[in-house]
Amino acid sequence: MAAFRWPRSRHAARNPLGETAGVSRPRMPLRAAFPPPLPPGRAGDPGVVEPDGPFQRLWGDRLALMGGPAAILLQIAHPLVGAGVVEHSDYRSRPGHRLLATLDATLAITFGDREQAAAAAAAVGGRHRRVRGTLPSAVGEFPAGTPYSAGDPDLALWVYATLVRTSLRVHERYRAPLGAAERERYYRESKAFALTFRVPPGHLPGSWAQFCAYFDSVLPRLAVTPAVLDVARDLLVPRLTPPVPGAGVLLRAVTADLLPDAARRSYSLPLTAARRAQVAALTAATRRLWPRAPRALREVPHVRQCEERLRAG
Repeated sequence: MAAFRWPRSRHAARNPLGETAGVSRPRMPLRAAFPPPLPPGRAGDPGVVEPDGPFQRLWGDRLALMGGPAAILLQIAHPLVGAGVVEHSDYRSRPGHRLLATLDATLAITFGDREQAAAAAAAVGGRHRRVRGTLPSAVGEFPAGTPYSAGDPDLALWVYATLVRTSLRVHERYRAPLGAAERERYYRESKAFALTFRVPPGHLPGSWAQFCAYFDSVLPRLAVTPAVLDVARDLLVPRLTPPVPGAGVLLRAVTADLLPDAARRSYSLPLTAARRAQVAALTAATRRLWPRAPRALREVPHVRQCEERLRAG
């Protein structure tokens, strides 16, 4: 596949399918990046994820939002996941909105009470129930006619793995590395999150080391189609209202940094010297300034709401 240069201007650039970037694409209000809290929930109910553990702490930090595009690009680089997204969702026309819908469900499962978590997981399952089909043509190691289904536990495991791995990478890049014991606990707590997305317990790697080995084993199977590259182009050329100058440039730098080498090559998103410098400057700023920011800015409101629900029990 020929290399594709990400556009400086969304109005003039064209993507690999020949569609003009930014034409007839909906804008996303900037306030959508600040999700509202859930209803209060049942007093004393701890939910499905261990309260105040590493998993909640990482996912409650607004910086975790920075990893959303990288996680999605990893998901859809799997040919069977990518086919389901391209054929059965509105990512191509509303990529930012779909990212935020995923965020809402993730926060409800992570911080809601048991009923809220179950409802969010059921809603995701309902949307996925209709996602099934076969590959129209060969992609990577998968021949034409290979069936796919959002209910496939192997595909569900990959989607879960991209979220868990990317969230940790964001934290360790922009806040601070976790120790070995904390990483193990983070992964252990994430398993409850995986089960709400119907990943069978037997499919989950037993330890953090085994999880990393599984993640690395999938990377050689990833392959990006032109249609998936079109989704990526939309995702990484943000159309915010009000506009945020430089947002796209920084978003692409952060995403390139978070992606493994193979995925960067597949998306023609190299980690250039300029992008390395941007990431380094952002890292220095967040590590120094973010811990001093007001809690309401640093954390999603779900964190405090979960704490208040537990105190009320």
